[in-house]
This record gives sequence, C-alpha cells and structure tokens, in this order.
Amino acid sequence: MKTIKSLTEAEIAYLPKLPEGWKWVKLGEHSFVTKLAGFEFTKYVTYKEKAEIPVIRAQNVSKIGFIPTNFVYVDRETMEKLPRSRIHGGEILMVFVGSVGNVSIAPSNKEYFLGPNVAKIDLEEQLNNKYVLFFLSSVLGFGNVSGMVKATTQSSISMSNIREVAIPFVALEEQRAIVSKIEQLFSELDNGIANLNLAREQLKVYRQAVLKKAFEGELTKKWREQQTDLPDAGELLEKISKGREQVIKTSGKRQKSTNPLTEDKLAELPSLPEGWGWAKICQVSKVGTGVTPLKKRRDFYEGGTIPWVTSGALNESYVNLASDYVTEVALKETNLKLYPKHTLLVALYGEGKTRGKCSELLIEATTNQAIAAIVQKGTEEKIRPYLKWFFMKNYNEIRMKSSGGVQPNLNLGIIENTSFPLCSLPEQQAIVQEIETRLSVCDKIEQAIKENLEKAEALRQSILKKAFEGKLLNERELAEVRGAEDWEPAEVLLERIKAEKAQNGKKIHRYCKGYCK
Repeated sequence: MKTIKSLTEAEIAYLPKLPEGWKWVKLGEHSFVTKLAGFEFTKYVTYKEKAEIPVIRAQNVSKIGFIPTNFVYVDRETMEKLPRSRIHGGEILMVFVGSVGNVSIAPSNKEYFLGPNVAKIDLEEQLNNKYVLFFLSSVLGFGNVSGMVKATTQSSISMSNIREVAIPFVALEEQRAIVSKIEQLFSELDNGIANLNLAREQLKVYRQAVLKKAFEGELTKKWREQQTDLPDAGELLEKISKGREQVIKTSGKRQKSTNPLTEDKLAELPSLPEGWGWAKICQVSKVGTGVTPLKKRRDFYEGGTIPWVTSGALNESYVNLASDYVTEVALKETNLKLYPKHTLLVALYGEGKTRGKCSELLIEATTNQAIAAIVQKGTEEKIRPYLKWFFMKNYNEIRMKSSGGVQPNLNLGIIENTSFPLCSLPEQQAIVQEIETRLSVCDKIEQAIKENLEKAEALRQSILKKAFEGKLLNERELAEVRGAEDWEPAEVLLERIKAEKAQNGKKIHRYCKGYCK
C-alpha cells in the first residue's frame, strides 16, 4: 500500500484553524484506514430480484443516512467468491462515483454485499466511526472530498483520494464525547424533522382527497342544492357539438368524428350526481401532437424563432419557456403544428415521473411527438381549468393506461378516449374555485414546511461546524474529558502512535484499552 505523506505546513494553512490539542491529519495516515475497498469483478456478478444478500449501491447511501430500500440481491455463492465485497456492518460507506461524498454507516443487523460506485472504509481503533462519519457529513468534510472530484462526464474520486482526505484528529475520549453531544442534539432535531415530513405526507393525502371529492360532486353538493334551473352535462355537450358543426360549415374543413361512450362503458363507470354525465376528452377538445425535426437538417434549427417544447418541460404546471427553437422551414416541411396559448399538454412518455404530467402553455409553441396537445375553442375553452385539474387528479390513473415494454407509453388514442365526469359550466367554475381555495392553503403550509426543513438542515450543519471547531462541548464537558489521566494532545498522541507502530507494527492496544469498537 502506498505510504501517505503527512499534510505540509502550506496545506494546513489553507484549512481552518483547530482548537488546542487537535491536529489535521489525512485519513490514510498512521494506518488509520485498515480496509478500503470498492466493488470487484463487475462482470462476474449477477444481480437477482430476490436472494440471500442485499446489495448496497449508491442510491442506498445518502446525505440523510442509509436508505434500506430498492435493493437488488446476490446469492451466498457469489458472496463466498468475492469476500472483499462482504459488508459485516459498522463500516463507513462512501459514494465515490456519481453523488460523490455521500456517506453513511452500514447497518449491523445483517450481511450486505458491496455494489458499484460505493467504497467501504474500515478504521483503526484510534478513530471513532461516527466521529469520522459526522465530519465527512459536514460542509467542511464534504468540501474536502468534493475538491478531489475528477472533471469527467460522471463525477468520481479514486480510492487513493479517500486516503488523502484531511480530518481533524483529537484523542478518542474527546471524539466519543463529541459524537455523544451531536447525537443528543440531532435526536431532538430529527424528531422535529420527522413531524415536518409527516405533515408533508398528510398534505399529499389531503390534496388527493380534495381532488377526489371535487370530481365526485362532493365539494359543490351544498352549492348545487341552492341552484335553480342549472343546465346539465347533456346540454353542454350539445352546445359544443353545434359549435363544431358551425365551424365545419364556415371553414369547409371536416373534423375527426367522435363517438360518445357506449352504454356498456357507461355501465362500468361510477354513478354521478344528478345533472352530471360521463364524456370523453375528444368530445370537448381536439387532440394533436408534434414531431422532432431531423437534427441533421441545420435549416430546421439554425436561427429558429418558433418555440419547440419537449415532455421534460411538463414537470411544471405551466410552460413559458421553449426547450429549443425551430425555423419556419421546419414548420412548413414537417408535421409540426403551432399550438395557441393555454393549450393543455400531456406527456405521452418520458423518464421517471414525467409520463402523464399535465401542463398549460403560456406561449405559442410547437411540440415533439412525446406530447399530446389538447386544444379547445369556443365553448370548449371554458372547460379548460376544470379539465386541467382533472388531469392533475388522475395523473396516476392515466399513467396506468400506458402500454409497451421497457418504457411504457401513452398515445393520442388513450388521451382522446379518456372518460371524465362532466357537469355544467357554472358548477365547473365553482369546483375550480373550491379546489384552488383549499389547495392554496396547502401550498402555503407546504412552503412553510419546506422553509423549516431548510432551517433544520442549516441547524444540523451549524451543529457539525461547532463540533469540528471544538466549540460544541461546554467547559465542564471538556474539562471532564481532558481531565483523564491518560488524555494526550493530538500531536503527542500521533507521535506515540507513529513510534509504537514503527517499533512493532501492531495496533496501539495500550491507548485503546480494548473498548474502541
């Protein structure tokens, strides 16, 4: 193993000044790291959905600790063949490719297998695992690690980089006292964070409950009882149909015919309040899409001024920025269509949670083929706010209609034939107002939760900052630790460790007294 050189005076000068009795050292100095390993023999490992040994990957190691979900597995035979990848529990885990610097401690309740992009770090007995973990989790420690990241397509550091990380060294008794104080303060903080996260989850449930009741007619039940001569859904559909017929007569252009829901289909749908009825999206809208003009046609893009939107833009409620721009040539020579402001857009496919998202155009724009554009004119336009909330409420249900293999997709036919509960325009307006009033309160509460979570994280970092500036322990706690007979300043202790290891190459058992781990 390569010998790790101590920090030079020039390097120490760039680091924060430490309290008396502390000293900056590299993690790999003095054999502090007894084992450091990354994933081995990638091509010989086959992951399984279920087997005896869970695999720890980068997604299981986060800034908030170990995440025991979304495991893949290996069998015991693989574990036996690759003993270096066995995790017994208690090791520090560090992501060294991708989310570089994320650290946690491996649980001690079961065996794990070391997956890709994660290193396991076993420490000598002079370093408390949690002390090192807390330091690496601090802004200062994370900065030390991130400063070593290679500027490549995917961020990464090497095993030797990990050994070069500078940490503030202090006697083991003081490390333990600092860890104990941090855990005490974090326990109180974590209780508050847990309550905030619970409130956030409850808000999600409440939001969905509001939307569910809205489209069952529950939110406007009392309002409806107070109305007289309220038109029904059938009258609204008839008015829209007549408007379409008038457009055909005026323009001479034929429109795609739309068939209403069949009696068999209606029988499968839930009952609705009196005056309501089930309709299909195509009965109140015209649904289209776009294309991706050939990238090799420079005249389709160079100097383009026409906004072109891709499905990635639909993760926000409104689209007011283009993903790219195309030219008039592209608009004329391809199947691109320029959609008007306020067109509703639904993502037909996309990575992660994009598929099924609904957004509203605030600019005139064209789209790619991964988007369904829902255009409404005349009376249909008045339905738009209600319809947008319907798509937001039915996000998961619409996603489930996807078909396909590795990446399931929606298509125009699915969107056009999606059934929704239709009521009169006055009731739609009342429903939208009820939704927006209730959910605006949710938005304010959610913003307050977000701000308090940010404050909690800032407080966490403040605690860690004080800890590694030597300011966390009060005078009594510090005197109690340093009053021990065998307490030594870091510089004296390091010299003794160095001398003893040079003499016999053995662990410093006299210092650790056998209870370090």
